[in-house]
Amino acid sequence: MAYEKMHGFAVSDPFRALEEDSAATRQFDIEQHRATEEALGQDPYWTLVNARLNVLTAGVDQGVPQRRGNTLAYLVRPATGDQSRLEVMDTQGGCAQVVYDPSKAETPEAVDWFTLSEDGRYVFYGVSEQGDEWTVLRVYDSTSRQTLAEAIPGTRWASVSMAQGQNSFFYTRYPLNSDDEPQFYHQRVYQHVLGTDYHDDAVVYQDDSKTATFSVSSASDTGSHLLIDTHRGWSANRLVLHAVACPGSPDATLFDSFNERIEPFWHHNQVYGVHRHAGNFGEIVRWDSDTSNWQTVTAEVPGQPLEFCAPCGGGLLTLRWKDARALLQWTSPGGDVRKFPLPHEGIGTVFGIGADPLSSTAYVGWTSFDQPRQVYAVDTAQDRTRPWGSAVTPIPDIEIWSESVPSTGGAMIPIFLAKRGSGPLDHPLPAVVGGYGGFNIAYSPAYSAGIQLWLESGGLYIVAGLRGGSERGEPWHQAGMRAEKQNVFDDMANVLRYLADRGYTRPESLGITGRSNGGLLTGALVTQHPELMRAAVIGVPLLDMLRYDQFLVAALWTAEYGDPYRLEEWGWLQRYSPYHHVVPNTRYPAVLIFTSAHDSRVAPLHARKMAARLQQATASGYPVHLRIEPQAGHGVGKTRQQTVSEESDIWTFQFRQLGLSPKARREGSHISRGNCTRIEQIKQGERNEWDNV
Repeated sequence: MAYEKMHGFAVSDPFRALEEDSAATRQFDIEQHRATEEALGQDPYWTLVNARLNVLTAGVDQGVPQRRGNTLAYLVRPATGDQSRLEVMDTQGGCAQVVYDPSKAETPEAVDWFTLSEDGRYVFYGVSEQGDEWTVLRVYDSTSRQTLAEAIPGTRWASVSMAQGQNSFFYTRYPLNSDDEPQFYHQRVYQHVLGTDYHDDAVVYQDDSKTATFSVSSASDTGSHLLIDTHRGWSANRLVLHAVACPGSPDATLFDSFNERIEPFWHHNQVYGVHRHAGNFGEIVRWDSDTSNWQTVTAEVPGQPLEFCAPCGGGLLTLRWKDARALLQWTSPGGDVRKFPLPHEGIGTVFGIGADPLSSTAYVGWTSFDQPRQVYAVDTAQDRTRPWGSAVTPIPDIEIWSESVPSTGGAMIPIFLAKRGSGPLDHPLPAVVGGYGGFNIAYSPAYSAGIQLWLESGGLYIVAGLRGGSERGEPWHQAGMRAEKQNVFDDMANVLRYLADRGYTRPESLGITGRSNGGLLTGALVTQHPELMRAAVIGVPLLDMLRYDQFLVAALWTAEYGDPYRLEEWGWLQRYSPYHHVVPNTRYPAVLIFTSAHDSRVAPLHARKMAARLQQATASGYPVHLRIEPQAGHGVGKTRQQTVSEESDIWTFQFRQLGLSPKARREGSHISRGNCTRIEQIKQGERNEWDNV
C-alpha cells in the first residue's frame, strides 16, 4: 500500500504507478479496454443498440453559423458523413465553399474552433489531431478561395480578432519550446502579419499568473483599440484596452476583480458587458470613457439570470433563464422588447448563437430531448423565426416536463424528465439521471441518439440542474464551487431519492451518468451513496482531487475546485475526492468508466486509478469496466464512428444493468463498422488503433 504525506496527513494511493507513462501502464490500458469491449460486445444487446444508433446519427448535423459582413461560416456534417467540415457562404448568393474537410485526413482530425475577420473576408480556424485539442491555426481567404500559408501551432482554445481591412490579426497562443511544442500554461496575446513567420510574432499582452487565459476583440470601426479579457477562473476577470493605433502607449484598465466579472462586447464602437457577481442575476453595463466608470444599461431581472448578450441589428439579443428554461428576446435601440418563443416553453438547450451587429438576423441552435440539433434564423426586424439549413423533424410521442426537488440549504433543484407517450407515470420505470454541476455551465435537456433509443424502449430520462451551473445565475454557480462543492453531490443524491420516493423508478433500476466535471459528480455519488443506484457511467473524469492540478492543464481549475497545496482547500478536496473514498468490501453499483488516450484536458490516469481501486474493493459482484478510446481526446472532434461505438458500449451497459431491453428496429441489420459482430470488430481494429497511441 503506497502512502504519501500531505499537509501532515498520510494519504493512501495504492495505484500511483498507473500515473506513469510506462510499458506496464500501456499494457494495463490495453487489457482493460479489451476486457470491457469483449464483455459488452458479447452482450446480445450491443448489436441492437449499435444498429439503432448508427441509423439515428446518420442525418445532417448543422452547426450554428457566424456572420460578418456578407459571409457566413459554419460547421456541418453531411448525411452519413463521419466528421464535420468547415464551410463559408456568401449571403448574397452563390454556393458554399468548403474551407476544410477533416474526413480527408489519414488520422482523425477535427476543426475545434473558427472565427471570422470583422469584414468577413478571412476565416480563422484551428485543426487538431486525434482529439488532442492542440490546434494549428490556419487562415482561409474567402475572396481568393485559397488557404494561406499560415500554420501556427499552440493555438488551443484560441481567440482571434482581425479588424476590417487589416493585414494583421491578434490571437492567443501558448508558448512553444525549441521543438515548436506548446506548453500547457502561460498563454499570451500575439500579433501576426499575414505572410510572415509566426516565430517573429510580437507579444502584445501577458499576465504573471500561469493559469491566466485571454479573449480578444477589436473595436468594430477601424480596429483602433483591442479589448483584452483576462480570465481568472469562471467568476472573475480583468479588462484592458490596448491602443493599436498608438504603439507603446500604456494599456487602460477598465475592470480588475478577483471575485466579479464583466463579459465584454463591442456595441456602437463602445465597450459593453454583462456584469456578474455572487449577489446578482447579471446586468448589462457600458464603459463611460468620459467618467472612467461603468454605467448600468439594463438592470438585473430578479429570478431571470442573464446567460448571454450580443449586439444584433442595432439592438441587443439576450438569452435568460427562468426556472431553468430558456428565454430568448431582442431589445431594439429604442427599448422595445420582442420575445421569440422556444419549443417546449424553453425546456431544452440553446447550443449556440451567431449574431452580427450589422445584421437583423441572428442564428440560434436549439435542441431538446425530442429535437435533434436545429438551427433557426431569427429575424429581429420582422419578428419571425424559420429553420435554417436542414430542417429536422421532432421525435413524436415523447412527453417532457419539469419538477423541482428540495435539497440542502433550502435549494430547489430543477429537473427535466422525458418518457415515451403521454399517459400517467403510475409505475416505476428504469431511469437514467444525468448531471454536471460546475463551471457556470447550465446542464439542460439535449438530444442524443442514445437518449432517443432509451425513451422509445420505455425508459425514463432525467436531467438535473444542480448547483455549480448557471441555471439560476452566478449565485447558483458559487453555491456549488470550491468550499461548497459538496452541495452538488447532495443535490444529485436528493434527486435520486426524490425519483424513488415518487415511485418514478427504484434504486435497483436507476442509473446515473456524467462526463468531465460530471464524471467527478458520478464518481462522488458512487463512493458516497452506492445504495442509491444500480449503475453509474463515469466519463473522462476527475477522480483524484488531491493531485489533479499536477497533470496536463488542470491547474486552470483551481479557481473552481480549490488548490491542494493550500491546507484549507486541500481539506475541501479531501472530504470528497472519489478515489480516496473507495472502501474495501463495499457493495458498489455496476460502473463503466470511459476515457481517451489523447485527452489533453483530464488525464486518463484518473480513470485508470479509480477503475483499479473499485475492481479491488467492490463486494457486489457487479462489473467495473474501463474503456479507453485509443484515438480520441476529451470529446471534441470525435468522428461519428467513434461516437457510435462509444455510445453503443455505454447504452448496452445501461440497458443490461438497469433491466430494460432495447427496442429492435427493422433497419437494425447495419452496424457502424460493417456487417460483423462486435467481437470481430474488436479483433479487426484493436491492433492498429493501439499501435497509433
